[in-house]
Amino acid sequence: MAEERVKLQKKDLIKHFLLGYSSETCYNYERLQALGTTNAMVPIVRRLYKKKEDQARALKKYMVFFNTEPSWIGTVIHGVAASMEEQAANGEDVDAEDINAVRTGLMGPMAGIGDTVSQGIAYPILAGIACSLALAGNIAGPIIFEIAYKVLMVGMGYAMYMMGYKQGKSAILKILKAGTLNRITEIFSIVGLMVVGNMAATRVNIETPIAFKVGQVGINFQDILNSLLPGMLPLIATLLVWKMLSKKVKPTYIIVILFVVGIIASLTGVLAVAAS
Repeated sequence: MAEERVKLQKKDLIKHFLLGYSSETCYNYERLQALGTTNAMVPIVRRLYKKKEDQARALKKYMVFFNTEPSWIGTVIHGVAASMEEQAANGEDVDAEDINAVRTGLMGPMAGIGDTVSQGIAYPILAGIACSLALAGNIAGPIIFEIAYKVLMVGMGYAMYMMGYKQGKSAILKILKAGTLNRITEIFSIVGLMVVGNMAATRVNIETPIAFKVGQVGINFQDILNSLLPGMLPLIATLLVWKMLSKKVKPTYIIVILFVVGIIASLTGVLAVAAS
């Protein structure tokens, strides 16, 4: 009689997914996320193997160097690992080297994509919106940021994990071939640039008080700039800071330069803070 197939339950997968968020709490300089990732695999291994020695042997394979983005996109690797571990426990031709080869091969690309989505897209967009609310005196700003960021992080992390588990190692190839992540990244990048651009126009308050007369006609230089391009001076200041950053000028030096230029320009009457 054929041996009954061992099947992971939904609660095992959820425990594995949630414990994955603790992978960076066990950091060490030799293996980085290895210990935390191994701890997260405990619910999976306990379900698949009944004997203690089998459980120990299964967990040891994860005590190797591992490091990826752990919250947004990198969770797909844990899903793939759970799927492959389930196959191995049921006698399929999957060994420890196969599992770790897949994990090692995916951790770099998924880290790059995950960091871009979380730190380069989601965080700036939500922070920009929250900062605008907070500066307006609205206490909902930081609250909305924390809730929205966590909801997006857990939601995307769970979706990627389950996709990894259900589709196995072919999951990454499918989404990369389809270009899904590229399209999502591009859409959020556009939105992020819009938010940052809006912040440059609304939060950098610079104008010039220069005014003079030509005959009987009074001319206000700021009015001329506004007629050409509203927010021209904040835009110029933002672009100059961006240019200095692109030239590898240290942020500390940039702050000092802004202070010095701002004080001199204010004392000479060239620039002033825009009226709110």
